[in-house]
Amino acid sequence: MSKQTDNYLAMAPALGLRYDPVNQVLYGQRNGYDILIYAANPGQPYLLTIHTGARNMFGANLTKEQTKELTKSVKPILTCLQNGNDIIITVNVVTGTGVKASLEKLTANTGEALNALISFLYGKGFAPCCSICGMQKFVTPHESEGRYYHLCPDCEASMRTRIAAPKPQKQENVIGGIVGALLGSLIGVFCIVLLSQLGYVAAFSGVIMAIGVLAGYEKLGGKLTKKGIVISIVIMLGMTFFGNQLDWAISLYTKGGGSKLGLTIFDCFQMIPWAISNEVIAKNTYLFNLVLIYLFLLVGAIPTIGAKIKDKQKIGRMVRIGSASSQFPVL
Repeated sequence: MSKQTDNYLAMAPALGLRYDPVNQVLYGQRNGYDILIYAANPGQPYLLTIHTGARNMFGANLTKEQTKELTKSVKPILTCLQNGNDIIITVNVVTGTGVKASLEKLTANTGEALNALISFLYGKGFAPCCSICGMQKFVTPHESEGRYYHLCPDCEASMRTRIAAPKPQKQENVIGGIVGALLGSLIGVFCIVLLSQLGYVAAFSGVIMAIGVLAGYEKLGGKLTKKGIVISIVIMLGMTFFGNQLDWAISLYTKGGGSKLGLTIFDCFQMIPWAISNEVIAKNTYLFNLVLIYLFLLVGAIPTIGAKIKDKQKIGRMVRIGSASSQFPVL
């Protein structure tokens, strides 16, 4: 088992909850409130989300002043928001040194935040309820298409029916997708050039390039298929190279004397191979920068593409947290 699973297994009884290892979620009841605890971002397993369904008996929503009251009074709580009938807080768990210290800190901070949330909701007149209808009924925890819910039997049945219903499929427009990807890549090109001119070669530019290209393809292409991902990767590679060339062209124009010679940036762009062969641009420096930019593109593209694929896999998926069938999608 992973360290994260070990920690969650140990935390569950200490918090009076149970652990679903398939979905990596702590769940159960505390003082009548139905609780879900999970890492919203698997890459940050110690930034936890505590989620419950609760509704004010008079129909009032939490105000900004009330949520600030909670986040300022309890150090581990970073954010608090109300989304319909769901109350969600984010808990920052600062780990100590060693596995034992980390687990103790993880449990203590999570427990403090959980107790504070329950006291806060009770004090503000919020009673446990279904996430969808807001009725005070028996509920069970679910994850559906990437979102978490506390559902009464009626709302669970309704959601399963809706998810299982056939959905109209969008047609992929490859030409539109290519245009969208190229437009999205311009943001990445701008980021590459701007950061480089400021003296940085940052991984941030690779992330922006990947997000821009994939989002652009999906926006104008209608949907992002495997074909679309392959096309997007090719465009990322090509536009990253273009961004690097444009950056060198601007450097030749501004720092290499191009402007004084009456050349344009376009002229400098065309002169880059000549500048490298005649050592106006050091070949090793050029190649090092190019490899670094592609490395950062890789760093940005892999998790971005992985997240897109995971999002696609969540479509039509509904599981009950803690059930024996929780590892299977709804059919």
